[in-house]
Amino acid sequence: MDDSKALFDYWHDRVHLKNYELIADTQHVPTQKLRHECTNYDELWRSLEVQRLGEPERSRVIAIIKYECTAKVLQNRAGRLRDRAHELEVACHEQDQQKFKLLALVNALREKLFGKDKEIKRLEARIASLEAENEAFRSEAENSKAEAELRTELENLQKKYHAVEKRRQELAKNNQSLGGRVAHTKRYKQQRDEAIALTQQQKQQIAMLVLESQRLRQENERLYQKLNQLER
Repeated sequence: MDDSKALFDYWHDRVHLKNYELIADTQHVPTQKLRHECTNYDELWRSLEVQRLGEPERSRVIAIIKYECTAKVLQNRAGRLRDRAHELEVACHEQDQQKFKLLALVNALREKLFGKDKEIKRLEARIASLEAENEAFRSEAENSKAEAELRTELENLQKKYHAVEKRRQELAKNNQSLGGRVAHTKRYKQQRDEAIALTQQQKQQIAMLVLESQRLRQENERLYQKLNQLER
């Protein structure tokens, strides 16, 4: 074991690693803790093979064991951390790619949404325009209907007016004829009243004559009886 390289190689081959989770821990781990908990350092320097050596050879071998254990665990940790860093870099790159894809998708969706919003606004404007046109058509239809109803009402009023005018003219003719009849009736009534009055007057005269005739007959009978008495 006088050859230094051979001595380093000898103890290098006898170093074993363990507790790989602690070795791969991304948090800071002290070198001393890695050496004691992640290698067989304590087993090697306490072995009979080392303890049988005399000084200063034993201290030299323990130093070589310490170096080999420390170097091996740190190299393994560095490799694991590099692999982890590479994995994180790949994951970060994948996340960037995914983020880029998501951003592209979001932009596409945003464009579609904005396009939909524009289309919706265009359709809403078209609907408003159609509603305004429909309202205008409905108003025109109502105006046309109202105009037709008004025209019909005017025609009916004109017909009624002509009928009333015709009836008025007929009544005027009837009134004129009736006026003649009334005048004739008045003359007839006057003549009738005069005849009735004359008849009443004649009846009164006849009644007076009857009374006078009765009085004269009674007087005549009285005188006749008196004459008969004188003849006896």
